Order: sequence, then structure tokens, then C-alpha cells
Amino acid sequence: MENSKFALRLPVKRIKRATSFIMENSKFVLGSKYDLRTKLILLIGANILIFLGVGLIYQSLISIFFLAIIISDGYKKSAIKYILFFVITVVLEKILAYFNMNFLLNLILFLLVIGRKFLSCVIVGKWMLNSTSVSSAVATLQKLKLSKDSLIMISVIFRCLPTIKDEWSHINMAMKTRGINFNLINLIRKPTLIMEYFFVPLFVSVIEIGDELSQSAIIRGLDAPVNKTSRYLIKFSRSDIYILLSMIVIILIVVFMKISGWDL
Repeated sequence: MENSKFALRLPVKRIKRATSFIMENSKFVLGSKYDLRTKLILLIGANILIFLGVGLIYQSLISIFFLAIIISDGYKKSAIKYILFFVITVVLEKILAYFNMNFLLNLILFLLVIGRKFLSCVIVGKWMLNSTSVSSAVATLQKLKLSKDSLIMISVIFRCLPTIKDEWSHINMAMKTRGINFNLINLIRKPTLIMEYFFVPLFVSVIEIGDELSQSAIIRGLDAPVNKTSRYLIKFSRSDIYILLSMIVIILIVVFMKISGWDL
């Protein structure tokens, strides 16, 4: 009996060592290399920075900083799309400056300027959503000691968004088979018809999906009064610290330049 107990202890010890090694080694951690708390702080920093300057050079430098972050996390294709968007907005703004301005051109110019101004927030926000799984988000929020009701709500929202997208595509395909297309012309000419055949079924489906997902979260024990484990390693890495320090330094430099009278 003693030999059998000793034989059983060896695999258990090996499993514990392997588990601790996996948890300590960052390359085994699934998902993004940055912690969700880092992404949230970066999003707050992006919102602060976009209101501290309006110049083209300033916006370019701020966008480059956040683009470098998402490129380091493997989102190179997204970075290329953002760069193209920034360049296109600048080119169109310069072209429109040679025309006699009217209401429509002023509206287009306004949308271009606003889109470029908030590009940094879009970069960080979309990267945060794409690189963060629901499980890791819930585990991070649990570590932040959020209430159970908040955890269930956030879990439902994260899981509901892709489901709503699928539901919309199904409704759109069903309506196309009946000869009803969702486009701007039909939305202007037949708003009642579009509301009846597109938005009403979508709202009903969203309510049903929300109820099902909230019940699913409760059944899985999300509101259970126990300490929960996660396969994700929730801790700040060196990359997180370097990025956060860089952003703090940038904000301090920008604030100092604004106080000194620089026109950013």
C-alpha cells in the first residue's frame, strides 16, 4: 500500500511542477501578450491624449505610438488599414480645401477630421476587443473585485455581440429571399417596412439571446460565492510595464508642452 501511495504521489508532483512551469512561462499563456488592465489604461490614455492636441503632426505621432503597440501584439494587417485610413483622410482634406465649401463638403470635411482625431481610441478599442477573450476578460475583472452582477452583465455583453452579428446576417439573408434588401434607399423610402422586417426581429432575438446567455452564465457558476480559477495568467508582464511607463512619459511631456505654451 505504501509503495502504491508513493507511486501515485510522483505523477501528482510532476503535474504540479508542469502546471507551475506553464503558468510562470509567458509564452504558454493564450491570447494577447498584454494584460487587459493595460489595454484599459491605454484606452483611457488615448482618450486623454486626443484632447491635448489637434495638429496633424501631433495626431500622427500619437497614432504611430498606438500602432506600434498593436503591431508588437501581432496585428500588422489592422495597422496597415489604420495607416491607409489616416493617409486617405489627410489627402482628402487637402483636396477639399481647393473647392468652394458648401454644406455637404463641410460635413465631409468634419467627418474626416473627427475620424482622424479619434483614430487612436479606435485603434486601442478595437484591438482590445479582438485580442481579449471572454474568459480572460472575466478572469481579469474578477481579480479587480468587481461585483457578481457586473461580471454577469459584462460576460453577456461580450458573448452577445458576435451572436447579434450572426443573427443580423441570418435576418438579412431571409429578407433577401423575399426581395427586401437593407440599404440606404429603402431605409429612406420605406422606413416602416425596414423597421418591421429587420429591426423588430433583431430586437426580439437580442432579448432572447440575452436571457439565454445570462442563464448560461449563472448555470456555469459565475455568481457562485467561491474563488474561481482560470487557465489565463492574470498579471502584469515586463511588456505591460514598459508600455504603461512609455504612455505616462508621453502624457507628461505633452502636458508640459501645453503648459509651456506649445501649439500642438
